[in-house]
Amino acid sequence: MPVPHDCASDSDDSDRDSHGLAKAIAERLHARRQAAAIHTTDFQGTDIGCIVMPRFELRRYRYPGHAMICEVASTGEVLGTLLNKGGRRICDPITGSFTKGTSCYAINICGNDETLCVE
Repeated sequence: MPVPHDCASDSDDSDRDSHGLAKAIAERLHARRQAAAIHTTDFQGTDIGCIVMPRFELRRYRYPGHAMICEVASTGEVLGTLLNKGGRRICDPITGSFTKGTSCYAINICGNDETLCVE
């Protein structure tokens, strides 16, 4: 099944700053992981914590739309998506993982792999 894609709202993929966006995501997820018991904040009874990055935050990295990214604390799995203002997915899902014992994340944004350590 093809991935829904909103070409009208896309800038040229080469103009996008996937490294900058991945760094911002890693910093926000890591701060969330350090700030509170992740399992008591978002989905009661689970260990899933999420962040939302509104359009104004994504503009500096030249990505249209907004993002929602979640992390499973017990496994370090990261899942999310970029959505246009109508709620349609812009590209492949955001995926990745947190490496236990470090402050490092491996994140894939729209097919671009990034590995970042935030401390």
